Amino acid sequence: MKNAGTVLMYGCSGDRFSKLKQIFAMLRLRMRMVEPDRYHVPLEELAQGRGEPGENAEALPEPMLVFCYLPKALLNQVLEVMRVAKLPPIPLKAVLTETNQTWDTMQLYHELLQEREAIAAQKTEK
Repeated sequence: MKNAGTVLMYGCSGDRFSKLKQIFAMLRLRMRMVEPDRYHVPLEELAQGRGEPGENAEALPEPMLVFCYLPKALLNQVLEVMRVAKLPPIPLKAVLTETNQTWDTMQLYHELLQEREAIAAQKTEK
């Protein structure tokens, strides 16, 4: 059976995320747990299961998901199933793109934080 895409998972270990992993498995998504010693590897290489460990970085303070190579319809299905399953929220989610495929984990993480702050600022302006 062919996998439908890959999800890079950061800080998603333990019982709290077992239901999430079951959902990804049911949808035939390959899960790659990214450890801090691989934070320096470009996202595209991580998605392909490549990249040598380097120095151990500090783990991200919150969970993060990066969806790689998923067709748009499947991505929408995954997000909807996650919402309906009432999983613990994972606000930091991204899709691998031409723009971010060469970024490392920390670059993506900081970009997502900036986006979150910009959205929060817009909400307070209204």
